[in-house]
Formats: sequence, structure tokens, C-alpha cells
Amino acid sequence: MRLAPVILWTALAVLLPRPARAYAWMIRHGYTTCATCHVDPSGSGVLTPYGRAQGEILLQSRFSGKPEEEASPAANFLWNAVRTPDWLLGGGEVRYMGLRTKIGDGPTAGDLILMQGDAAAAVQVSGFRASASLGYVTSTGSPAAVAGQIVSREHWAGWAFGEGELLVRAGRINVPFGIRNIEHTQFVRQTTRTDINDTQQHGVAVSYSSELIRAEVMGIAGNFQIQNDANRERGYSGYVELAPLTRFAVGVSSLVTHAAQDVFLRVANTRQAHGVFARASPWRQLALLGEADYVIQSLSGAPSQNGLASMVQADYEPWQGVHLIATGETLDVAGAGISYGGWLSAAWFFAPHLDIRADFVNRSEVVGANRYGVLAYMAQGHLYF
Repeated sequence: MRLAPVILWTALAVLLPRPARAYAWMIRHGYTTCATCHVDPSGSGVLTPYGRAQGEILLQSRFSGKPEEEASPAANFLWNAVRTPDWLLGGGEVRYMGLRTKIGDGPTAGDLILMQGDAAAAVQVSGFRASASLGYVTSTGSPAAVAGQIVSREHWAGWAFGEGELLVRAGRINVPFGIRNIEHTQFVRQTTRTDINDTQQHGVAVSYSSELIRAEVMGIAGNFQIQNDANRERGYSGYVELAPLTRFAVGVSSLVTHAAQDVFLRVANTRQAHGVFARASPWRQLALLGEADYVIQSLSGAPSQNGLASMVQADYEPWQGVHLIATGETLDVAGAGISYGGWLSAAWFFAPHLDIRADFVNRSEVVGANRYGVLAYMAQGHLYF
């Protein structure tokens, strides 16, 4: 029963998603590593100049007949309105959503939500690397808050060695684990607490990126943007991914943390998550993603609670910039019963730095001894600059 708040939190989290940008399906273009396009070697956040150009060349629909290899000046920061020096990279994004939800037999509720409104910047001088974001959220109490409704999801500094394949950094960092995707309310992301919305942690991370191997391990010191030290989790998280083929990669993840008072369960808790994940593109129009994680919670004064969270997703791109996405997911915690869900999504990258997306989510979730249906209809508009 102590796990019921966590399961209920997972069920309700779909009501207020605030995803950031990370497209694991770029493997369809032969990109098995993330450091090519992102300052963060594990993906998401500020784009490199190459990443900004590829974002236009490979993501958006093309109407002019212009060669695919040619990117327009709109690929630059703020649609080329501001010219930054080579060592300074600008970024940021705004995402707005219309949402309708229904839980169980309750009424259908609707809302308009500013999911994300962040500005970001990164510095690259010789081997020095640094990145930070600052944004605004409409609610209070976010784990990423620095003051009221002002949030900083990540801020870190480090040093890249060699040709940049090895990076050591410290600060508030996205937790390295599994597939880094924008659907942060999926069971695999919520159960492991490894999304790119607000579950970042402070600590030290070491990453390595090459054509064959992508890996990162992080020593977690806790989230110092929450006040109560007892709620801060400390431990480690990491992954190793091998890409033996141009459009196929498989990896393993591991996470162990301990908090003197779990922020949700209010008792001492040691969390573990160990899993496998894979990305593949049998042909360019289709990208397949999958992840399965075995999770363990060792609560003070209670037996360990074990379970499995899984996800499989197919992303079909019939025309460049148009994505039809189907996702299935399951969650089984302590044998209480299997929660399962399905997502049907469509996204259109219709202009430079602009896209729209619609999602229909249908979940059947076990909360304590009860099962509830959760329906959500979402329409989103997103721009990055």
C-alpha cells in the first residue's frame, strides 16, 4: 500500500506533461550517438551548429524543392536574428498544449498549459564545456525550481578530452539511463525517475561517445534545488550502448539511489532500476524503440517491492517531417496487477524550428486494490530558437 502514492502519481502525471526535445528515432538517419548534435553527450538541450543544421535538413517537411543537403539561415539561433560568437551557443524552446483528460468515471476536464518556456546557452572554448537553462513554469513546487516558478532544469560545467569523445562534468545533469525521449510520462521514465523534465540531479558525470560505443555514468549527490536534505537521493546511474550496425544500437542501464525520506513515500527508501534498451531502423521510414527495466524499492520497515516497466514504440515517417507513432507500455509493481497503456501520436515538423503534435493516451492503471481508466487527448505546439 505504501507504493499506491507512487502509482497514483504516475497515473496523474499524464495530466501535466512538460516534455523537452530529444528524438531517439534519429537513428533512422544513422545517428547512433547524441554528441554530434547536442552539447549534452546523452542528448537533449542546446544544439551544436551541426545539430541545428541537421534539425532543418532532416526534420522538417520540404516544399521548395531545395536540395536536402542545403540548410537555410533559419537554422541559426533565433532564425538568424542574433549572431553569436563561435564559442557561444544559444538555445531554448516554448511548448504549449491543449489537454483534455478523464480518470475513471470522473468528468472530462480541459486545460491550456504552458509546458515549457526555457532559454538556454552553452559555451565551448577549447576543452571547456558549460551549459545552463532558465525557464518559467505555471505551477509552484517544481523539483527544478530555483525561486518560485523560475526553474533551471540543468546547469553544468566540464572539460572535454581528446577530440571531445570523453567529457567530465559537474552540476545539475539529466540522469543517464535508458532511452532519452520526450514522452516523460511513460511508465519507464516515471518509475525510474529519469525523465528530462524535472528529475535531473546534481552530481558528477563521465561520458564517452564514439561510433561504436556511447556510455555515461553519474555519481548522484542529490537535487539541491529541493530544501529538505532527507529527500535528496544519493547513489549512481549509468548506461552503456553498443552500435554494431549503422542503424541499430542496444544498451544496458543501471541505477541505485538512497534517500533518508523518499519524497513520495515519506520513509527511507533505496531505489534500484536495471534494464535493457534498443533502437533500430530496419528501413529509413521506420524507427523502433524499446526499453524494459526491473525496478526494486526497499522501504524502511517493509519487504522490498519489485516490478517491471516496459515500453515499445514504432515511429513511421511516410513523408519527411510527418511522423505517425504507436506506443505500448506496461507496469507491474509488487504483483499488484499489470497497468498497461497505449499511445497513438502524430507529429508534423512543418517549418524551421516549428512542429505540432497530437496524442491520444489510453491507460488502465492499478492503484492499490483498484483499477482506473485514464484517457488523455493532447494537442501541442512547439518551437525552438
